[in-house]
Amino acid sequence: MRLLFLLLVLFTLTACGTLVHGTKQDVACISSPAGAKVTTSDGTSCMTPCTIRLKRAKDEFLTIEREGYEPMVFAVHSTLTKASAGEVLLPGGLVCWGIDLASGAAFRLSPERVDVNLQPETDDKEPQGTPSQ
Repeated sequence: MRLLFLLLVLFTLTACGTLVHGTKQDVACISSPAGAKVTTSDGTSCMTPCTIRLKRAKDEFLTIEREGYEPMVFAVHSTLTKASAGEVLLPGGLVCWGIDLASGAAFRLSPERVDVNLQPETDDKEPQGTPSQ
């Protein structure tokens, strides 16, 4: 009886997103030109092309900047996965779903790849006129 219970628990837990893909997700960051700094709201950064690891459970804003180019802010959105909602139908799935919601593994980040074309900075300053006399 204990063996059957243990097998049932193991079967149920293997469906949990926490165990399958974890609470963080890699997002590829590519820029043209390459060599731009990508920074998250918590200060984590990398230089393009790179992959940055983000928490699945929250939206994130990536700041992409390179000297001589206009900085860009790019949103990465967190959404509930359809597969995690289906866990409720499995034996013990309500427990798994609760664990996945609490840990953040029930979510997915979109897009999985950030590809930006940086625009050169423009000099918006008006030329200094001669003072009128």
